[in-house]
Amino acid sequence: MKSKFVVGLLCWGLLFSCNTGKQQTATTDDPTKFPILKFDQPEVDLGKVTEGDTLLHRFAFKNTGNAPLVIQSASASCGCTVPVIPLKPIAPGDTSSLLVKFNSKNKVGANTKTVTVVANTKPETTTVAFRVEVLEPATH
Repeated sequence: MKSKFVVGLLCWGLLFSCNTGKQQTATTDDPTKFPILKFDQPEVDLGKVTEGDTLLHRFAFKNTGNAPLVIQSASASCGCTVPVIPLKPIAPGDTSSLLVKFNSKNKVGANTKTVTVVANTKPETTTVAFRVEVLEPATH
């Protein structure tokens, strides 16, 4: 008799623990509870540079959501481009920037580079891009 009682109690506990999980999922999927990563200019034309120059650009953004924004990582479409992310959470309403370093060595011609940012947003990824024309160095 005791074993039937224990099995019944375990089943009852599992039933209610599963329901609790479903309620939490519905609450955390509420779009008003997430940060929103909003770049001022997600695509920019950075003009012309001479081959071998390093170009720096800051993509300014704002957290327009209702929760702290945490940027987990950023990756570039090419090894010549290195993104530097802010390390601290960005509070709702606050601004920050993503620094991008572009090395123009061996990149003569028109270039378009993208950076994919992974954050605690929905969706998790946001992309920014820049265009730059790399000119051959003047020969003397």
